[in-house]
Amino acid sequence: MRAQDSGSADPNGHESTPNELKNDWPAFRGFRSNGHASNATPPTTWSVKTGKNIIWKTAISKHGMSSPVVWQDRVYLTSADDQSRDVFCFDASDGDLLWTHSVSDLPGAPAEGVLPRVLDETGYAAPSMATNGHEIAAIFATGELVCLSREGKRIWAKQLEVPKNHYGHASSLICTEQLLFVQYDQQKGSKLFAFKMATGEPIWETARDEMAWSSPILIKNKGRSELVLTDSKYVASYDPKTGKRLWRVECFSGEVASSAAFAGGLLFVANEGAAASALDASVHTDSPKTIWQWDGDLPDAASPVANEQYLIVPTAFGVLSCLDTKTGKVHWEHVFDLGFNSSPLLVDDRVYISDLAGDTHVFKLGEKFESIGSGDVQEPVYATPAFVGERIYIRGLYHLFCVGKSP
Repeated sequence: MRAQDSGSADPNGHESTPNELKNDWPAFRGFRSNGHASNATPPTTWSVKTGKNIIWKTAISKHGMSSPVVWQDRVYLTSADDQSRDVFCFDASDGDLLWTHSVSDLPGAPAEGVLPRVLDETGYAAPSMATNGHEIAAIFATGELVCLSREGKRIWAKQLEVPKNHYGHASSLICTEQLLFVQYDQQKGSKLFAFKMATGEPIWETARDEMAWSSPILIKNKGRSELVLTDSKYVASYDPKTGKRLWRVECFSGEVASSAAFAGGLLFVANEGAAASALDASVHTDSPKTIWQWDGDLPDAASPVANEQYLIVPTAFGVLSCLDTKTGKVHWEHVFDLGFNSSPLLVDDRVYISDLAGDTHVFKLGEKFESIGSGDVQEPVYATPAFVGERIYIRGLYHLFCVGKSP
């Protein structure tokens, strides 16, 4: 994303700069949207109730389910109602609102009173933003796509076809330094778009057969970059430069909202209504081999996360499972009081996951479940937190919280 003059690779083979790995959270689930918080050193305990390790807390004026993205000293969020769709920029140091950009005047946008139907819980601002450090892109369930500068000035905007989606559009954005990718799934006419991040110029467009509420991830393995999407029938890989479909495997059924996970050359997908699958993505073929499948307790909305040894599979009803990545063997299952909409995130050998009440559970990733901490924000959490250095940015239903080590 920035100049690769001192690049290094993370454990998954991703080429990235030290600054990207340590200081930035450019998209949903972090760098390449894979759920890894590389080089982060956050606390394992905090509490809004007692004030422990809470750096700041600021109110969010509108409803939204999108997760925060962070670049250097700024935190970005989207919120929306039937009046306007808004992008908020907060100062990462103290939580002050720096600017708001409202989107309500795009030619071809649906008029007030005839907005697409969405679930009240989902709303119009479920997709998370993406940034390359220079431009910041946001999309809403109305089909409004906007790209802004760090100062909140509009660079370009597009009105995509209003999505026909019975829950509301929820797929988050992802980008490279040059390109912005939009998974635009709907009941009929699903598409995958690539736009030039700096100008909005269409680069390619690929038709898709199915629909989903999941978000894409980027993987790099054996020298090839791939954009991986899940939908109601397939997990599929596309060439980020051309949009050409490289392969797809039929392994889903039903309504798919969870994204894929990637580690050690293996790709993991899981969702209610179909068995979890491990695919060997390290071999460049038009049909990757399925290594194993597992038909246990599976996700509803939250996405799995993995390292080279262990796969964590969350559920909406509180069961969390740890599987062996090579065999699919279950190492352990742990039952929490509440389920998860927020996806688990991996910080070295620790996993952080926030439940629906806003309690974050921290445990060690290994063959036995070992709790090592917890945190609370005293309000519901549906979004996935952002991890940047020593801090965690958590979007609650009403506030944005900054967690960090107290002096």
